[in-house]
Amino acid sequence: MNLIEGITKEDHSDYVIYVVECITDELKNEIRNRLSSICHGVDQPNSEIKAYSYNETVKKFIDRCKSENNEILESRVIGMIGELLVHIILEIEGRFLVASPFFNMEEDSFKKGYDIVLYDTNLQEIWITETKSGEMQKRQKTSSAASLALINKAKNDLKERLNNHNTTPWLNALNAARIYVSESNTQREMVIKLLGQVTNDVVDKNNSSNTFNVVLSAVLFNPLTDLIDAKKIGRKYSKVIGDGLFKKVFIICVQKGTYQAVYKFLEGEINNEI
Repeated sequence: MNLIEGITKEDHSDYVIYVVECITDELKNEIRNRLSSICHGVDQPNSEIKAYSYNETVKKFIDRCKSENNEILESRVIGMIGELLVHIILEIEGRFLVASPFFNMEEDSFKKGYDIVLYDTNLQEIWITETKSGEMQKRQKTSSAASLALINKAKNDLKERLNNHNTTPWLNALNAARIYVSESNTQREMVIKLLGQVTNDVVDKNNSSNTFNVVLSAVLFNPLTDLIDAKKIGRKYSKVIGDGLFKKVFIICVQKGTYQAVYKFLEGEINNEI
C-alpha cells in the first residue's frame, strides 16, 4: 500500500518497511509543510522569528551537511537525509506524538542525545528512537543484510546508553520536549512528566534498558532492484524481543535508491529563492 504517492508501506504491526520510490510532488510538499516544525518545534513556524522560516531552515539544513570549509560531508548528508525521512514518515503516520526537534539547539552538530523521543498518546508511554542510516557495504550482499546491520547498530547504541546513568541525554530530552511539543497540546505535560520521572530514575541509578520502549530505525540507500525482505526483518524483531534488552520494540526500515535526490531538492529550494 502507499503511505503517500512515492512511498510504499509494508506494515507487519511490530515492524514496518517503507520504500521511497521517488521524490514526488506530494513528498516535496510534505517536506515544505513540515520541515520548519520538524527542525525547530511545532509552534515555531508561527512565530515572527525569521530563523524559523522555511527559507532559513532549508539553508541551515544544507549548512549542517557541510564542513567548516563549506565542503559537503557525505556521511553527514546520509545521516541528515536519513533522519529527515524518518521524521517525515512519523509525522505523516501519526502513530506517535513526536516530542523532540531534529536540530540540535545548541550547535550545528548532531544532537547529543536520543535521535527522536516519541509519545504513545493511547498508552501514555515514551518511546526512544535511534536511527542509523547508510549505504550497502562491500561485505554485505543484499539490502536485507545491510538493513539488519543498521538495526544492530541502533540496538547496541540504545542498549549502552539506556543502561548508562548519565542524566545529560534525559535533560536534553526534557528541554527538547518543552521546545517541540505545542503548548496547546493537552499531552505536553504528560510527556514532560514522564521524561522527568525517567531523569529521576537515572539519578537514582534505577534505569536499565529493559524498562524502555524503543524504536530501531534503519534507513538504507541502495538500489530498489534489491528490496528489503520483510521476513528477515521479522526474524530480527523476534530475536531482539527474545533477548529481553528492551520493554517493547518497534522496527522501522526505510529504503531509498540514493540520498542525492532529496539533497538536490532541498538545495534547489535555496537556488529557487523560495
